[in-house]
Amino acid sequence: MTKLFADWRFYWFLILLPVALLLPALPIDETRYLTVAWEMRASGDWLHLQLNGAPYADKGPLLFWLVNLAWFLGGMHVWIVRLGVLAASLASLIVFERLVLRISADAALARRAAILLSGVMFFAVFASAIMFDVVLMLFVLMALHGLVDFDERRWRRGIGMLSLGLGLGLLTKGPVVLLDVVFVALLAPWWSATARMQKARWYTVFLVGIFGGLLVALIWAVASFGVLGFWKAIVLKQTAGRIANSFAHARPFWWYFMVLPVMVVPWTLSLRAPWRVWRASFTADKAVRFGLVGFAPAFVVFCFFSGKQPHYLLPLLPSLAICVAYALGDDAARVRGRAFGALLLVVGALLLAAPWLTARVGGFSPTEQQVIAGIWPVWGALIALMGTFLLAHPRAHAQLPVLALASATAASLGMLTLAQAVGPTVDVSAVALRIRAAQEAGKPIVHIGNHHGLFGFPGRLTQPFEKVELADLYTWCAAHPEGEVITIYSKYGVPVKPELEVPWRTGRILIWRAADLCRGPHLDLHAKPDADDTPDT
Repeated sequence: MTKLFADWRFYWFLILLPVALLLPALPIDETRYLTVAWEMRASGDWLHLQLNGAPYADKGPLLFWLVNLAWFLGGMHVWIVRLGVLAASLASLIVFERLVLRISADAALARRAAILLSGVMFFAVFASAIMFDVVLMLFVLMALHGLVDFDERRWRRGIGMLSLGLGLGLLTKGPVVLLDVVFVALLAPWWSATARMQKARWYTVFLVGIFGGLLVALIWAVASFGVLGFWKAIVLKQTAGRIANSFAHARPFWWYFMVLPVMVVPWTLSLRAPWRVWRASFTADKAVRFGLVGFAPAFVVFCFFSGKQPHYLLPLLPSLAICVAYALGDDAARVRGRAFGALLLVVGALLLAAPWLTARVGGFSPTEQQVIAGIWPVWGALIALMGTFLLAHPRAHAQLPVLALASATAASLGMLTLAQAVGPTVDVSAVALRIRAAQEAGKPIVHIGNHHGLFGFPGRLTQPFEKVELADLYTWCAAHPEGEVITIYSKYGVPVKPELEVPWRTGRILIWRAADLCRGPHLDLHAKPDADDTPDT
């Protein structure tokens, strides 16, 4: 027990625990994934994923299985799911430290690398997010342990670990897991003496491991979609589609180069080493070479992908942490966290002044002003106080664990600010229960545009929530004058006053009676703005 309380990871977990317990499900992604998991539970079909009653082939089933496992253990709450993801994040830190220790046999290097990873603020923000990438990171690390088994000539165990990690990764997010692992294996002769001496055997067992992982995923995929359906849904749409011409989040090649330094704050502000240290570390150690081949080639390939989101890079951050941790072992390297402390002081002060500034600057919607005005001053004060501590304390800013925990604390306070200020505006329970009651009473109810499954989990809907395109709105209303029309979009500009307006995010959920829409002035459908699937907030 004493050893547990002395472990920095224990405090890291405690710091982020309030976020897991208090942060509501955030639209659009988290609410959609919870609805997919709910529909899996409600239908009793654990193979075929559905969203709003339609096949959902965007991702694998494993996250949704795990969500249902969490609900089985702790009840159908958001917090129990977040707690499970946070536990997976903690497991990733433990598995990662063990991985580095196996590669290098340097306990200090392994500890530094794990502390660096835990202190990446972006990782801390996503540590309890109900999304795929943190869970995928754990499975990538498992697969990398399989490659280290090959290096140690433990061939059978390596095949098992590699197959398990790849298989679980494929069931989580599809073929992208291969990109996170394949370069470490293909370029293994650069970091592994075993791979250099036994190339034929190395690449043979690697192929066997890939086949084992694919077999795990294909058993589910073929049972769910059939071979052709799996190929179209996962390989062509979700993988090739995002590479060539993304249907979502399309961004230029250089975008990740701009985002990565922000993602790895505070270390971009706090680590100092001469260029010769970085240059010498690139090839000086087996662990560094392992980290380089795990990060650099995959990062470049991700840059070529059309679809880009910051969290896609999360599984690559452990490899980057190895490289940085090795450089920090040099006597000329320094940790200087005062710049990070100054940043926290400024952010805390701005958060404190936000309600006052918003009222005087203008340009904010009434909902936005209400949200910002409702932010508790304590959040900004705590962030500013932490920044002041790093600036004033003579040694704290130069200690790696202190900076890592300070970064996790800042992330936790930021997410708790979000939960307190925005949380009530993302709660759609009242509208969702209204939809459920209407469905149970046989009353027609429809949503304009894609609602992304927003109401399925909070309303525990057991019937698909019908949607209608804007062009067909008045036809539907004429056919269902006793019905209701809902939308999370304000961009349509329907010229009839809604029966009910519910604040949602920085916009509104609008509800009309169909009869009112039929009687009132009609929207000019020929002059409508382009309407994509993103809520107008």
